[in-house]
Amino acid sequence: MIIIACLRKIGRNGVTDMNKIFRVVILCLIIGIMAGCAVVELPQRKPHAQVGQVSGPPHTHAELSEQVEEVARVVQGVKESTALVMNDQIAVAVKVTGFDRLHLQAIRQNLNNQVERIAPGYDVHVTTDKKLFAQLQMLKEQIKNAPQYNIPTQIKDSYNVIIEDMNG
Repeated sequence: MIIIACLRKIGRNGVTDMNKIFRVVILCLIIGIMAGCAVVELPQRKPHAQVGQVSGPPHTHAELSEQVEEVARVVQGVKESTALVMNDQIAVAVKVTGFDRLHLQAIRQNLNNQVERIAPGYDVHVTTDKKLFAQLQMLKEQIKNAPQYNIPTQIKDSYNVIIEDMNG
């Protein structure tokens, strides 16, 4: 539309207007190229203290893990749950489907409060992320296959990564 109007104007006023339009177009192109080539600095991930991480030799609490899973299953909107307790850290992952996914934050907060009630003194980490759910289940299987009092540090490291991902 603007181009048609400019072309009509060119036809009336001649070559001088054509030079003005050409200059404006070139100026817009230069500004666009310079804006597109600007260096954008991405925000850096700030290093943070290892709060909520398993330290020392890892040991699990199977009974408390089962108890946390049962509490999670009772929360409205939760279809499936898995939990793993290692040292003083509790990681809980739940599956939420359908319209209940509209209330993920409320479900996570409700579950967090209930788990803190049954396990005071533990750091509780709750997620509704499907990928973290699967990772936590796989880690539980690895722990079942590992000796109870000799859990490999690789499992502890994987658990710490999952907790870090749960915390954002």
